[in-house]
Amino acid sequence: MKNLKWVLFCLITSIVIVLCLGTTTIFANSNETSSKDTTSKKAPDLPSTQESTEIDPAGYWTEEKMKNATPADEKLPKENKPAPNEYDNTESEKPGNASDPVGPKHATINVVVPSTAGKVFFSYQGNDYVCSASAINSDAENLIITAGHCVHGGSGEGWHSNIAFAPAYYDGDLPYGLWNWQEARTFNGWINDSNFSYDQAFVTVRPSNGENLIHVVGGNGLSYGYSPEQQNVRIFGWPAEDPYDGERPYFCDGDTYKRLFSSDAYMNCDMNGGASGGPWLREIIDEDLGYVFAVTSRRSTSGTPRLYATPNSQAVKDMFDLMD
Repeated sequence: MKNLKWVLFCLITSIVIVLCLGTTTIFANSNETSSKDTTSKKAPDLPSTQESTEIDPAGYWTEEKMKNATPADEKLPKENKPAPNEYDNTESEKPGNASDPVGPKHATINVVVPSTAGKVFFSYQGNDYVCSASAINSDAENLIITAGHCVHGGSGEGWHSNIAFAPAYYDGDLPYGLWNWQEARTFNGWINDSNFSYDQAFVTVRPSNGENLIHVVGGNGLSYGYSPEQQNVRIFGWPAEDPYDGERPYFCDGDTYKRLFSSDAYMNCDMNGGASGGPWLREIIDEDLGYVFAVTSRRSTSGTPRLYATPNSQAVKDMFDLMD
């Protein structure tokens, strides 16, 4: 009996030690890795080249599928409530830059679209959707930033699949190709609670033709801890609802303001569904590069047309540091 008690004691102690050793949990057979604040999802391996399409190395996306993809915003609640005022960057965080903008190693193609911004395509439960995104300079050299709801459906939903980035997409043209995802990461606050304060995500894409993303298109810098109130901001996006069709990029220039009783920043702008995940540049270096301090999360549903975003926090910078 004493031996049995000793075995039970050792077993319980071992479990407690394992639970206390760290904050990272790996979910077996799911390709998911969770930290205290974020969870990531690994993409499946690419199929053989025989299964790839002319456009997509992963063999899923075709010109028709991309053209018919609908805005991810259609899956969101129609009532766009303010993000909870969980933190105030102006008081609790010191502004900083996790990375600086970097130009491509090769000359960019002469298109009327910034090379670092583009569309994100994905599928979920048999339907095809689209968001916007932008390339971010990082040690991985293959990183994009977008909205959390562009990689995961939020509370009660699941991870998206077939995620692919099309920089400088224009009227069906892919001047820099289609870049398949390798890993997506977003906040547990979005995954579990659909909390718009945590509607940000990073995606690493696979190298294409032996090149890393930022070598081909360049990469924006990542800013964090900045106030919602910024001057001379530019927002890029691919709006896809009437009167837009998602085939061309647009931008809004102006100042951003703090939404009352909320973590949100806003700008008066009439871009709509499909613009989610597009970069908010607080400082523009040239026509292709700047510092991303937020990404489009939602838009107003009545009154003055507005876009909303929670500025990148220290937690966003911490998530950035986790991306390989």
